[in-house]
Amino acid sequence: MTIKEFLIGSDPFFIAEIGLNHNGSFAEAEEMILKAAGCGAHAVKFQTFIPELMNSPFTKDLLESGKDETPDYGVIDFLSKFIFTEEEYRLLKKRAVEKGLIFFSAPFDNPSVDLLERLEVPLYKAASSEITNLPLLKKIGRTGKPVILSTGMADENEIDNALKTLEAEGSGEIILLHCVSLYPLEAHEANLQRICSLKERFNRRIGISDHSRGTDSALAASALGASVFEKHFKLSNNHDCPDSDVSATPEEFEALIAKVKSAAEMRGSGSINPEGRELNTARGARRSLFAAEDISAGSAIEERHIVLLRPGCGIPADRIYDIAGRKAVVDIKKGSLIKYTEIS
Repeated sequence: MTIKEFLIGSDPFFIAEIGLNHNGSFAEAEEMILKAAGCGAHAVKFQTFIPELMNSPFTKDLLESGKDETPDYGVIDFLSKFIFTEEEYRLLKKRAVEKGLIFFSAPFDNPSVDLLERLEVPLYKAASSEITNLPLLKKIGRTGKPVILSTGMADENEIDNALKTLEAEGSGEIILLHCVSLYPLEAHEANLQRICSLKERFNRRIGISDHSRGTDSALAASALGASVFEKHFKLSNNHDCPDSDVSATPEEFEALIAKVKSAAEMRGSGSINPEGRELNTARGARRSLFAAEDISAGSAIEERHIVLLRPGCGIPADRIYDIAGRKAVVDIKKGSLIKYTEIS
């Protein structure tokens, strides 16, 4: 997935999830963008929504009693604190781009997609909670832009259906993020092996949306083949924000980036055959065929005539049984390296 100069999913790609951690403050959001750029993130991600299109006023009643009798606007009022105007988003995007960051968002309703289209975001995030929201996925797909799709709470069929829905509407390339929708996520709940399962089942680039504390999950995910890393971001450990418990400070995010890049290098190409400097090691450590005694021209070379010695610069040791029985065409002195030019 190529966005501007970034090749997402080839080398490790890091997303600072600002989400709701800006607390509805433009100044905090702007500072978070600057800090994210400073610690090496490639992108910043927001959440865009209309609270009245997110939750029913009967949410609390339905969750507690299964009834929709008593309205409670607490959730809607809470979410209303995190809204920016279109102009504020435009200014935040401008600041992100100035700092070399990709600016994008997870929309939660159709009007928010329209807003983001007016902002000309280069890609979309589809949140885990929206993977069954097919009308929203259709709207996102019709933009024709790439999509990063989180898979928290979703089963295999739901993921498959979401992918088919996006692609049927003409979306760009889709990257899947392994995600467990728990805040915070404990180690035994991480299920990182699911990264391999998603890659095998859907044959796509895979990343992780990490809700654990610390950076260990991202490091392990890299070893399992993840190439996109989304982590909630906060200004400091004293930053009072909704997702503080699962968020990384700039210092932690910078350390995460360094560790994951190192892990990605360690993962290598996966080739079974030796590569690079190890080939030189083989020359010194492997054995070649040497003459165990003088061998006269015209005589048959027997196994007793051969000794296997380092270095591995000549006929490889595993060819000994192919060479035994062939004839020497020249005199071969004891202790010398046997060459193909000396035998018939």
